Amino acid sequence: TLSPQELKSEAIKDKLTKSKYRNIFMPPESSLSNNEAVPVTAIAMKLLDVRLKQSGAIIESTIGEFTASGRQELALLRGGGTLELFRIDKGQAKLVSRLETRSVLRCLAMIRLTGDKRDVLAVGADGGAISVIDFKEGKAKVVHCMEFGKTGCRRGTPGQYLATDPKGRAVMISAIEKRKLVYVLNRDATGKPTIASPLEAHRTRTLTFATVGLDNGYDNPIFATLELQYPDTEDTVHESAEEVEKQLAYYELDLGLNHVSRRWATVAHRSANCLAAVPGGADGPGGVLVGGEDWIEYLHESVITKSSEDTNTTKVSHRILSAFPRRYLHPVGKGILITKITVHRQKKSKFFALAQNEFGDVYKVDVKLNPEDKTKVVGLTVSFLDILPLANSLNVSKLGMLFVAAEFGDHNLYQFERIDIPDSPSCTSDQSKEAYLKSNAKNEIDFYNTANACHIACKFTPSILKNLRKVYTMDSAAPTTGILVGELAGNEVSPQIYTLNGRGPRSSVRIMRHGAAVTELAVSDLPGIPGGIFTIAENSEGMGDNNVANDRFIVVSFADATLVLRVGETVEEVGKESGFEISSPTLACNALGNDGGMVQVHPLGVRHIQQGKAKQWNCAGLKRIEYASANETQVIIALAGGQVTYFELNPETGNLTEVFTRDMGADVCCLDVGTLPPGKSKSLFAAVGCRDQTVRIVSLDSKNLSRGTTQLGSRPHSVALQIMTSGQISREGGHNDTILTVGLDDGSSLRYDVDTVNGSIKSPPTRRFLGARPVSISRVYLESSASTLLLSSRPWISRLDPTSGKHIMAPLSYVPLDHGCSFNSEVVQD
Repeated sequence: TLSPQELKSEAIKDKLTKSKYRNIFMPPESSLSNNEAVPVTAIAMKLLDVRLKQSGAIIESTIGEFTASGRQELALLRGGGTLELFRIDKGQAKLVSRLETRSVLRCLAMIRLTGDKRDVLAVGADGGAISVIDFKEGKAKVVHCMEFGKTGCRRGTPGQYLATDPKGRAVMISAIEKRKLVYVLNRDATGKPTIASPLEAHRTRTLTFATVGLDNGYDNPIFATLELQYPDTEDTVHESAEEVEKQLAYYELDLGLNHVSRRWATVAHRSANCLAAVPGGADGPGGVLVGGEDWIEYLHESVITKSSEDTNTTKVSHRILSAFPRRYLHPVGKGILITKITVHRQKKSKFFALAQNEFGDVYKVDVKLNPEDKTKVVGLTVSFLDILPLANSLNVSKLGMLFVAAEFGDHNLYQFERIDIPDSPSCTSDQSKEAYLKSNAKNEIDFYNTANACHIACKFTPSILKNLRKVYTMDSAAPTTGILVGELAGNEVSPQIYTLNGRGPRSSVRIMRHGAAVTELAVSDLPGIPGGIFTIAENSEGMGDNNVANDRFIVVSFADATLVLRVGETVEEVGKESGFEISSPTLACNALGNDGGMVQVHPLGVRHIQQGKAKQWNCAGLKRIEYASANETQVIIALAGGQVTYFELNPETGNLTEVFTRDMGADVCCLDVGTLPPGKSKSLFAAVGCRDQTVRIVSLDSKNLSRGTTQLGSRPHSVALQIMTSGQISREGGHNDTILTVGLDDGSSLRYDVDTVNGSIKSPPTRRFLGARPVSISRVYLESSASTLLLSSRPWISRLDPTSGKHIMAPLSYVPLDHGCSFNSEVVQD
């Protein structure tokens, strides 16, 4: 803000006058009073980021029943702030819902609220809040969003760790240092889930490494944490880093007093870094499995972890921990760290755990219970299972599937071939206990080190998968270590993106193209340059199984000839016996009626082929047919000079008869008769494009000659009338919509909605620039739904999204095409 005195300065006034922003900065002379300041407006730059590809990295994942009871689904926390829900179905993971948060997602956990049959998600992010998200019917809805701290990923702001009570009564969210908050979950009088104000469980100078919710039945909820309290810098006596103990602590939530207290703590192995809760209450002994370097340990209140160092008593081992099998040729003095542990519950109170080390080796951990008292653990058995990619999360489903959210590279879904592996290399806690009792060590913590683990552990040789079978791969380009953009293929319009991905033996070079993937099934050379391609469907009374009309002919048109191919067990060429006029180009052809008849339109006339005999309608005089279109009961042609003639199949005689002829008032450059509406025998309208840059909807009812016209900005090159089902989620309740698609000479496409009653064209249209070439349009079917193929400098596909009900258009990752049509056979059903 400049004061009036500064504005009166000659130097400043001269600079502002010469500036191109003088209208912004210089106020009128009359406004320069001595009592007011003049605001100076700044120009701001706004940035917008658009993703070329969804993030492939998975920070964390969990499995549950989120949309409906009995449906196993994966909730994925993606990099870039995306939350995705996938359903496991027939050995595949299918996307159900995607939620863009535009934040940094840090942790998630599954919660099944009391009395509910579905699960909800608790998510922690960088916004300083915890959110509870419900995916009822596949739609994400934020049920609660409780704020508790500042924004950003800070070490003192909770959000790094999230743990839930297995009974759905409480959730703990923790920071890396000091702060822990516990939220109590409940329901109000109407049954709606509620979340109470947070209860603090802070502890000064404490670093947290992992948290987990214990299965304590219906007693007070308990949360277990791995933590380390570092010494105060103001203390006169300083401890070394090695002397500071890492502890496993239990925090109990007293539901009666509404208070959180530190109930119990014990010394854990210094390298401990991950936890997994063991089923408790009526289903098991409770407690946790702790993973660290070279050892897996079971800890609980019932386990005495204090070593006996009294020389007057017998040496006894109290801790329950086991080494795990190691690879041959692994250095003896180098430790191996357990990075992830997960527990899977089976029927009849059975369970097992899976643990993975830093090299990807996966172990099955069996907890041995006291035969007389099932609440006491007496031993552990760790068996080698298989080698998998290093995972951020391991999720086991009730269907015998294992999902591995890989730290680097693609994520995989595996099927268990077997889980009982008696012949696999195994280590037990009894072996560790026996080795300790035979040693001269006085303290168990000092004994359980890398050297002793190497001596106790058995060895195995890495091999291919034996107990697991990979059934599905989810692509991931993370991490991307290098990138190059350029048109290096030589025959594509858009440049490709070449990336270096992954790490170590799982690294790869990937080529990314803008567009939907296309699978090329067959390629055949042609004797010349084609002018069009068509397919003719089977229309006899026994079409085949499920009344699927497979195509029986492929017709290729050339400048002065027509090639007819019969589709059967093999594809073979047929000549005049097909009934086609093969010495002329074909403008349009289609199956006609339901008695095996066909129609061919060529420049000299319209040819109706029925039961091996051909009838032809010839053009009058020297006129020639320039454009044509046909469906199962109708044919429309355009002659030179703008004359349009309409033919219709007589259902009684089976003959193709001329209905009327109209003069459009301008030369016709494209037309389409449309498809048959469901339950009707003919299309009510036809679309005609003229050289005067108009598209007209012509009524095919001889009693009503009304038409709708729209003016275009360029000459139309092709038109298509298509009936698309809007779907169950549309506002029309799943009604059929008539869509007019227009391809222009300038490389653009227009999409209009057409009134199904009077044929009027609704405005405004949806315009999309597709390329530098005129746009050709063909009707195709994609996943059994009507779609549109648009061909310009590159091919495009246009369709209605069945999940969102919105109209989407995407390019195809393929070479430029000149002509296209739909093809269906017993081998290629879609």
